[in-house]
Amino acid sequence: MQAEFLLARQQQAKAVAIYQKMAFETLTPSILERALTVSIDAQDDKTALNIAKHWVENEPQDTPAQFYLAHLALKTHDYPLAGRILDQILSADADVALDQVLAGIYPENEQDRQQLLNALIHLDMHSNPSLLVLIAGLQAQNGQLDDALKRINRALKKRPDVTAFMTLKANILIAQNKNAELMQWLDKQTTLQPGNKSLKLFEVRYLLKQNQQPKALKKLDGMIGQWPDDTEILLLAGLVSIDEQQYAKAEQYLLKLLQQEAYMDQAYYYLAINAQRQHKIDLASAYYKRVEGTLYQSAQKKMALMLAEQQALPQAISHLTQERVNHPGEASFLYQLQVQLLKDNHQPDTARSLLDEALKNLPDDPELIYARVLLLKPNEQALLDQELERLLGIEPNSPTYLNAYAYTLATQNRRLNDARQLAERANTLAPDQPAILDTLGLVAFLQKDYDSAIKALQKALSFGDNLNIAMRLAKVYQAKGEMAAYNTLKSKLQAQYPDNIQVRSL
Repeated sequence: MQAEFLLARQQQAKAVAIYQKMAFETLTPSILERALTVSIDAQDDKTALNIAKHWVENEPQDTPAQFYLAHLALKTHDYPLAGRILDQILSADADVALDQVLAGIYPENEQDRQQLLNALIHLDMHSNPSLLVLIAGLQAQNGQLDDALKRINRALKKRPDVTAFMTLKANILIAQNKNAELMQWLDKQTTLQPGNKSLKLFEVRYLLKQNQQPKALKKLDGMIGQWPDDTEILLLAGLVSIDEQQYAKAEQYLLKLLQQEAYMDQAYYYLAINAQRQHKIDLASAYYKRVEGTLYQSAQKKMALMLAEQQALPQAISHLTQERVNHPGEASFLYQLQVQLLKDNHQPDTARSLLDEALKNLPDDPELIYARVLLLKPNEQALLDQELERLLGIEPNSPTYLNAYAYTLATQNRRLNDARQLAERANTLAPDQPAILDTLGLVAFLQKDYDSAIKALQKALSFGDNLNIAMRLAKVYQAKGEMAAYNTLKSKLQAQYPDNIQVRSL
């Protein structure tokens, strides 16, 4: 009772200590099992393992005790012990269900997986389906695909209708690039098990990954005939229908999905996209307006961009203004979206005025402050510094804001030591970000630290081609006098961007 009261008061450590003491003083199964459960819930695997060992040592034929010990030995990577206990379990009953023992204990690295394989491989003689699947999964993860396939086939002979076994075999065949064999096998299995929805969905998703949308949609149509109210199937069928430009069919499936409250937002969102694809702007707008929840921001953005593309920018701005009244909790996002629309349509002064208004209503919103920073003019240096300092006061560890401040100082060629510190701090917080590395390279270049500049810019380019970064690197090579590297980079850029004015100027 004392331990349970402690648990109720969230004092897990004290409760575990009491149960551990009790466990070593008794062999009452209910107390031992509760002691194990409490230890496991407290993530005290070492205590739980010791309790399970005590239980098995004193009650060597107790099956629940063996199951606990095998699971905890696997969880704590004591693979030799796990192998011995599993051998005892399987020797008593070769067909025992090991699913609970094996749940959630796959090692994450290749060395641990191989160590576990070495412990389990000698148990193969028991031919337990769960054990065979565990070994097959480990072998597949370690690239031993042929051996894995043999074992999963043996498991399927014993338990041919287990979906998890079938999908493991399918994934092994995918890893072996045996696509024709996989399709033949999946067709056969879905025919033998017409009621296995999970396997049929696996087949559909595989077809989609293989860009076989028409075939996937045909199978989805058949599945809807079998499971007419299944939300997962209806949503997937609706999405594939949109991609296949079968808009009437998509609308049919998505309207049916509206009958399920949990799926209403997704249904309205994709109905809007379906209408937009058909250039039914009013209908798409009506659907977008109905979207709430996690898809709200995405729906508002799509609707605003759609209206702007239709030369209806005033209508888009007016709608977003009304949305700020209807959804005050989304005001920051809606302001930013309005500002982006105005900037995209070459109205920076109007965008700036809107941000000034926004910051009167939400003075400490960092995203709005940052949006205004991006609109400040070079001659507003004092306000720029003030706002960037304010940003870092609100979010001192934001790599984005640190980098923005460093880049601003660098482009104005002032306070370069401060800029270097800000860029280096941003790089520490978010390493390997091309934009931050570019800033670091620019600052180092301005400080005539050419080696550091080259190192940062080369690393930035290693994550993908970027003309601006490449041009900066070319300038650094030239400034340092590394003309061989400069000419190599120049030739590459001339081949990639033959008509670019910047490249021609090299």
